[in-house]
Amino acid sequence: MASTGNSCLVLSRPDRIGDVVITSACFAPVRAALPGTAIHFLAQGRMEPLFRAHPGLKSFQTVPPDLDPARRRERLATQLAGLKADCIVHLHADPDVGWAAAQAGIPRRIGFDEKGALGLTESLPNRKKRGEKHEGFYNFDLLARLGVPVPAKLVPQLMPEREALARLSAKLPAGIVPGSYAVLHVGAHVGKPRISPEFFIATARWLARERRLKVLVIGTEPDGKEVAAILAEAGGTAAGMHNFCGQTDLAEAAFLLRDAAVVFGRDSGPAHLAAAMGACTVTLMMDSELTNSGRRWKPLGDNSWALDKPLQRGWFESKIAFGHRNLRQYTPEEIIGAIKIALDAPGPANRTF
Repeated sequence: MASTGNSCLVLSRPDRIGDVVITSACFAPVRAALPGTAIHFLAQGRMEPLFRAHPGLKSFQTVPPDLDPARRRERLATQLAGLKADCIVHLHADPDVGWAAAQAGIPRRIGFDEKGALGLTESLPNRKKRGEKHEGFYNFDLLARLGVPVPAKLVPQLMPEREALARLSAKLPAGIVPGSYAVLHVGAHVGKPRISPEFFIATARWLARERRLKVLVIGTEPDGKEVAAILAEAGGTAAGMHNFCGQTDLAEAAFLLRDAAVVFGRDSGPAHLAAAMGACTVTLMMDSELTNSGRRWKPLGDNSWALDKPLQRGWFESKIAFGHRNLRQYTPEEIIGAIKIALDAPGPANRTF
């Protein structure tokens, strides 16, 4: 792809939070390799507060919300046609985006040969399930077609809107200031195994007692019984425990996580967001198979720590059962020990336990 002043490229990743955060690590290398190219980023609308003001992007393009499938595709095709792009790189296969890009007449349509990939003009074998390298580096298998070299290091580039800081400040409990609190993320994407409450209870008690930190619990269930039970067992508001589930958009969450003393949870969108914002992040990798191991999915950041022990999934073992068997490799004391090491590190570090 020629990097002329009127070239136009669409990077498409209509995926979950962590995947999109990882993808942002390709923005700077693409910009450096194609300095005269207008770069548009296509993702889910909830990601927009993280990228709307990004200086390396010409625009953030929102994937239309779930409508009638035919209407959604037609709207997306019209949207893509208006960009007059020379190329689209499908960093995640989405059948609607693939169909719309072809319908819009984008000349080069690059992606992996995988389920859901439609309308490609150039395809590469999908070897990602081998888990031989980080997900962020797999993006460069596709970008190499445009002459973009593989960077020595993956560095996410988020640009949360500054207005979110004021909104966040208005929501925070009294006395919560940068560095005075820890964040525990109790949630998990639908269908994925969750960390047991006992781990969070023990961790919250230790953080409050030994480190004098207030504890904010985040997730997607603002009134969930599990969160209430964790907070009650850990000591409640009297001990500085606060339920902050479901109270932020992504830009607000980015700043909340950035200013925490430490963030702990399973491998999830918030873990990736926290690490990318520079927070001290301790992540329990709940699926240690090659496809989903820390080698492929560890959150990217200079102060990102991960707990990841190899474990082989049984022939007929469900992902939920496998996740919980993986969790049984750990104890609350081991989690606390990892958090202590991360907090006491003399400077930014990156380690897998």
